[in-house]
Amino acid sequence: MARVWINYANDVLLLFTGAIVAISSLAVWVVVPKGYNTTWLLWIAIHKWSGFALVVESLLHVALHFRWLARMTTRLFSRAE
Repeated sequence: MARVWINYANDVLLLFTGAIVAISSLAVWVVVPKGYNTTWLLWIAIHKWSGFALVVESLLHVALHFRWLARMTTRLFSRAE
């Protein structure tokens, strides 16, 4: 049962972090004027670190589901022959 909650927490974190990456990218691209000001640098830092967290969480997600991914890939390629 604990593994289910770990998967759930990871999925929620992926959703939350993905939303932060999307919002920060829109802020940097559209809302905040470019230049060397503190607001722009703050949004760049938020975007950079939330993107890094998203990559780490995605790798954890793949690691947690590796057996399932391997079985589905095997099943997919065994039917193709």
